[in-house]
Amino acid sequence: MTRPLTPFEADVLRYRANDYKDHEIARALGLPERDVRNACLRAIRALGARTLDQAIQLHNQPTQETQ
Repeated sequence: MTRPLTPFEADVLRYRANDYKDHEIARALGLPERDVRNACLRAIRALGARTLDQAIQLHNQPTQETQ
């Protein structure tokens, strides 16, 4: 079962899609690196993905409303 991403999870996936590393995202957002890692894991679960790359792909797919 999937759920919508939180704004923070979506932001983290956008950073990762642009090749930022966890420590770079943490520095940019002023947060601990573990918070970024946890957001990645929650996003993977929320989207029903198996990997971070798959979660990024799923997040970047157009939704039915925008087609």
